[in-house]
Amino acid sequence: MKILHIVTLMSPDGAYGGPTRVAVNQASALTGLGYDVTIVAGEMNYTDPPRELQGVATQLFPSKVLVKQVGHAGLYAPGMRPWLARNAHRFDIAHIHLGRDMVTIPAAYQLSKKGIPFVLQTHGMVVPGSHRLAASIDRLFTVPLLRRASVVFYLNDRERTDLQAIGGSDVNLRPLDNGTPLPSDEMVSRAIQSKAESAPEVLFFARVHERKRPEAFAAAALRLLREKVRARFSIVGPAAGAESSVDRVIECARREGFSEAQLHREPGVPPDQALDRMSRAAVYVLPAVREPFGMTIIEALALRIPVVICRDGGLAPFVLEHDCGLVVDGSVQSLADAINTLLNDPARARQMGERGSVAVRERLSIERVGDELAGAYAGILGKETAS
Repeated sequence: MKILHIVTLMSPDGAYGGPTRVAVNQASALTGLGYDVTIVAGEMNYTDPPRELQGVATQLFPSKVLVKQVGHAGLYAPGMRPWLARNAHRFDIAHIHLGRDMVTIPAAYQLSKKGIPFVLQTHGMVVPGSHRLAASIDRLFTVPLLRRASVVFYLNDRERTDLQAIGGSDVNLRPLDNGTPLPSDEMVSRAIQSKAESAPEVLFFARVHERKRPEAFAAAALRLLREKVRARFSIVGPAAGAESSVDRVIECARREGFSEAQLHREPGVPPDQALDRMSRAAVYVLPAVREPFGMTIIEALALRIPVVICRDGGLAPFVLEHDCGLVVDGSVQSLADAINTLLNDPARARQMGERGSVAVRERLSIERVGDELAGAYAGILGKETAS
């Protein structure tokens, strides 16, 4: 089986976040199962774009910004269209990580016209009324694609409801969890050793974007530093519009005499280095609003790191069920209290991390997701052949 995965953007700092990580993880798992997989995407900021990621062949095309002030939705990768025209026929099926953008929507239409079966996965990005042009884009483009897709994968009940509201009853919806590669024992051992040698690190690891609420993390960190909590607070991620509000809090911390080691911001790291960077943390915090199914949350749990997340996120029930972190209302005080609780009770935090690792291994490993995708593709192609 020859499989094509299409995602909007790849960059050295992982600026497109979860959808890219999911696409690469899925493609890598399928390659490990013996399938021939290629990832196609737009790219920005590479000096030498990679031809392979995690053992998967990649075709990356320079992206241009056609529409400003709409974020990644304004991107276009003009070189992708002629490549698909020449190569689409080589693939049995395509998996498109669909957003309302000018990379994945045109690619999906191009494949549809060529008769290539395709599935869609929207990663919580296709939400009713998310911006003023959403309804028009959906009517013209998104809805026809949702209805033409062999399967549309969704993460949770909220995303299923959103997709039904947009696409109606004709959309063939199927649940699919995100999965993560499991860290090596060596990585976990190194992380345990490094944590024992320094003050505990509390980590925010995500795009520095308003929806992720990094400024709430920074404000909670400053509140705890004022209370003389012994910890280091790190904000790691590519700039995505909220960096000025974060930097104001950091500047306030400097004026009050707190050092860079105690509270600082770092640029994003390449996706293949994410687990290694995250592994140094003692606590992972993501104050994001309505986070559908945060990859960094399950990655932290796989690394035996307890998490602090908001109760409106898609993984809140999982964290509560397995008692592998604390679920809060998202206020600065609730974040500070949860972080303080875990720092003051390292034995409890360690037990939460261990439970999280077991739960991810059993339910959210990328190997299990790869098996599920392979079965779904085979079922679709069997039906196509039969028809």
